[in-house]
Amino acid sequence: MRLSENREASSALTAHYDLLGPEEELTDFIEKVAIPLHWVAEDGTILWANAAELELLGYTREEYIGRNIRDFHVDAAVIEDILQRLSNDDSLSAFEARLRRKDGSIRDVSISSNVLRTGGKFVHTRCVTVDITEKKNASELQERMAAIVESSDDAILSKDLNGIIQSWNRGAERIFGYKADEIVGKHISTLAAPDAVDEIPNILDRLRRGERVDHYQTRRMTKDGRILTVSLTVSPIRDSSGVIVGASKVARDITERHQHERAICEANAALTRANSDLQQFVYSASHDLQEPLRMIAAFSGMLKKKFEGKLGPEADQYIELTLEGALRMEQLLKDLRSFAQISIGGEEPVEDVDAGATLDKTMDNLAVLIRDSGARITRTTLPHVRIHKFQLEQLFQNLIGNSIRYRSSAPPRIHVAAELGDKEWVFSVADNGIGIETQFKEQIFGMFKRLHSTAEYPGTGMGLAICQRIVDRVGGRIWVESEPGQGSKFFFTVPRQQN
Repeated sequence: MRLSENREASSALTAHYDLLGPEEELTDFIEKVAIPLHWVAEDGTILWANAAELELLGYTREEYIGRNIRDFHVDAAVIEDILQRLSNDDSLSAFEARLRRKDGSIRDVSISSNVLRTGGKFVHTRCVTVDITEKKNASELQERMAAIVESSDDAILSKDLNGIIQSWNRGAERIFGYKADEIVGKHISTLAAPDAVDEIPNILDRLRRGERVDHYQTRRMTKDGRILTVSLTVSPIRDSSGVIVGASKVARDITERHQHERAICEANAALTRANSDLQQFVYSASHDLQEPLRMIAAFSGMLKKKFEGKLGPEADQYIELTLEGALRMEQLLKDLRSFAQISIGGEEPVEDVDAGATLDKTMDNLAVLIRDSGARITRTTLPHVRIHKFQLEQLFQNLIGNSIRYRSSAPPRIHVAAELGDKEWVFSVADNGIGIETQFKEQIFGMFKRLHSTAEYPGTGMGLAICQRIVDRVGGRIWVESEPGQGSKFFFTVPRQQN
């Protein structure tokens, strides 16, 4: 059967040569072969090119044949070197160059060429052109990736499915202290902290199943025995057929970050305890301490009512001072409670508050003071802002109350306004009161800071400190513009909510 087939094939080939001829057969072969071929004259003129060469550069035969080969080379020095070498009868093998296609794109090529001479005369070159663009791109990409891996601050290594380390970058050397020749070939468990050795088999099992391990926090040991906290990302490596053959691992040293996080947690726990203690103090101040003060105030009032004018002027004065002191201390404890509650904080406000409605409520609270002082309060349209309602109410109450308290001989005139800035609402409370000297504009926002005696102007010195703390809590600012005898204008801001 095989002999019969061979005879048939031989007969077919003989018939083919009889029809086409050996020379025509060879010409047809090189014209249609998938490898780009061309001939050029000694001066660089293109004499012939096959279909694969034309397809590589995107030209028709008429556009390509007859032109100079220099026209298609990107680098003039390279083609001059090629032509000079060929003119000297050098043979070129895998000589790299860059050719420009008709569409303007660049192709990296490898050229192999020699010269055909007849009777010592240069006839033409015989050039084979191989497109290596994809290969070169892949090689450059591989080199870049290798450079990235090698220069990374993280430890990047690979291992086989048995856990044997196959590669080791400089980042791994820096973090773990081992040089590549000290660790490559050893088991990955060499790096595990004593309490983390048992997790290695589980990680390898997951890799064999094709699973990826992301940001796994664990402990690893350096060459000198230090224990590090690291974050691991481990990915399976597959060969060209998709079979898992190993794993790549990135290990980031997060020891310092872990220590900071632990310190923050401890500080937060301490702060929580401190806040709890402060809440207990606030309760004690608002309840346990106020009870005896109420008794002092009550009995002092009874003494005044029953014995005023009967024990002499000096006794009347002592009783009056005792009563005033008890009432002032009671108010001070209330202000301290408010200050502490604001400082402790709580949940952030989740809804906008109508500042206009809040001002109405504040004016109701101050109705007696407004009436008795003859104050007149005007306003612009006020916005909705993100702040706790009771805090905004306290801001208005303290600022308007101060405007009435520190009034001049003229009836108080107070104007409340709000303007929209780039990222915040700017509120202002302006009055025609006694004003503030420049050197005291910062001091007045401190706790217990008073510019006048309680005999002149009653108060605890806590009102503006409370305002400052409220505004700080919402991320705003508070300040004052004032001149003695010219009134004051207090400003505070509330961040604007972005949609």
